Amino acid sequence: MSKISKERKITYYIGMGMVVLGFILFVSFFFSFVESMKTFEPPAFLNAVIGMILMIAGALVSNIGVRGAAGSGLILDPEQAREDLKPFNEAKGGMINDVISNIDAIENITNPQSQKEVVKIRCRKCNTLNDEDAKFCKSCGAAI
Repeated sequence: MSKISKERKITYYIGMGMVVLGFILFVSFFFSFVESMKTFEPPAFLNAVIGMILMIAGALVSNIGVRGAAGSGLILDPEQAREDLKPFNEAKGGMINDVISNIDAIENITNPQSQKEVVKIRCRKCNTLNDEDAKFCKSCGAAI
């Protein structure tokens, strides 16, 4: 299974930190607006603008960290994009296999008559178990 590189993880966490810091700056505008109503001073819009810019830039940086430079569309290289997105594609394939196996298990529980009964016939000569429709023993070749 492919692993995500340490650099991409660091890039993702830096981007998420930028988003959180931007959100705090953006929300601080509203607190300064309420405070400015008491003192009759104009609110500082700069915090809101910087906060929005940080949130947008942080989302872009974390997107590059998650999908890689080519997987996020920053670099137009289909082969590199396939390589960047490989861990996620493998994870999706594993999830699909889990769902399919669960569907098979549920179908066997809800439809017990759909399970075919297996009947075996023992050879008289060597005592090997053979399928019920076998004409000759699969071990010794004797007629059943």
